[in-house]
Amino acid sequence: MRIITALVCFIFILLNSVPPVYALSSSNPPEIHGEGAYLIDVQSGQTLYSKNGDGFFAPASTTKIMTGLLAIEEGNLDDVVTLSSTMLDYKTVYGTRIYLEPGEKMPLRDLLYALLLNSANDAAVGIAEHIGGSLPQFVFMMNEKAKELGLKNTTFKNPSGLTNEGHVTTPHDLARIAQAAYANPIFRNYVQTQRHTITRSKSDVPTEMINENKLLGQNPYINGMKTGYTEVAKNCLVASASKDGRDLIAVILKSQGREIYTDMENLLNYGFSQFQTTVYKPAGSAITQTTIGTDEINLVLSKPIYTTEKMGEPSSKLTLKIIPAATNLTEVEQGQTLGTVEVWEGNEKLENVPLTSDRSVKHKLSLHNSSPWAAFFLLVIMLGIILFYAQTKRSSAHRFQRTRKKKKKTQVSK
Repeated sequence: MRIITALVCFIFILLNSVPPVYALSSSNPPEIHGEGAYLIDVQSGQTLYSKNGDGFFAPASTTKIMTGLLAIEEGNLDDVVTLSSTMLDYKTVYGTRIYLEPGEKMPLRDLLYALLLNSANDAAVGIAEHIGGSLPQFVFMMNEKAKELGLKNTTFKNPSGLTNEGHVTTPHDLARIAQAAYANPIFRNYVQTQRHTITRSKSDVPTEMINENKLLGQNPYINGMKTGYTEVAKNCLVASASKDGRDLIAVILKSQGREIYTDMENLLNYGFSQFQTTVYKPAGSAITQTTIGTDEINLVLSKPIYTTEKMGEPSSKLTLKIIPAATNLTEVEQGQTLGTVEVWEGNEKLENVPLTSDRSVKHKLSLHNSSPWAAFFLLVIMLGIILFYAQTKRSSAHRFQRTRKKKKKTQVSK
């Protein structure tokens, strides 16, 4: 009996020592129940999966990714924000809130915890008014940022994601917004935080900000981003994950139920298990040359260019487009930016990589190394000076001759 008991205990311990399986692994794309989905590799920027990627969807509170990014880029985390009377406008501020009041003061850094963890809509409005000066101006900034990122199918109408006609994005565009936000280390720190306590003057208001992303802490690879829900948008989720030196961002929109979390894990696992990312061109690679004075210098990549391929399939081809900077320089320093290379996959630009000088060059401007036009104008100026002095000398000689003749004439008359 003791032997049987020991055997049962051994089997129990063995089973419980097996690492948990977080998602299924398959060479085929997973079934995603949401109506729209997208998956990208952060390093390469390439698309690994798309379901209705260019379809229009209401983004709900995933909108707050853009709101938070702009607040971090344009604001100061130590700013003290004074909340306005808009906090009482229940057509603008409703749904999830931390019950901010007009006149209440709060550091911007704490409002961001309320925004990105608790998903507070009143925090979104308070941030927007502080950063933009007004809600319309901040919404304008949101749309300008989307254009700056090259996004053509996103229109924001508010900073919170509450239902508003025309407030739309696509799975593709939302993935690109998330990619830009993920590149900001302050933003990453916020969205990977599971809980944070903020300080408020009143005691009967929420202070414990708890991250709505249920995958944080449950899946060791998922390290952040944002949830969302409205009756129109249904369940929405943007998630970022890191594993074995790779980073992925996935988007699922308009999912009906809790299966969105399982679908997200399956989607991310598909990206990690079925794709590999390698260096396409390392940092320091010479891409082109330019002339400084009489010297040819190499323009090199300031950072690596990556490519992602599905295992067992031919690698996708990237196109590099060189955008040169001004070339009328007489000296440059090593590492000075002298151009840009655009990385394209098909019709989509993935990123801009600065091109820098591989060495320093200094020249004194002279007729020898100046341009032909500069030399021509210099010769014209010199010729003009010579003619001016020659004309002046002739005029002086004529005046001298006239003076002598006048003196002689006066002496004869005497």
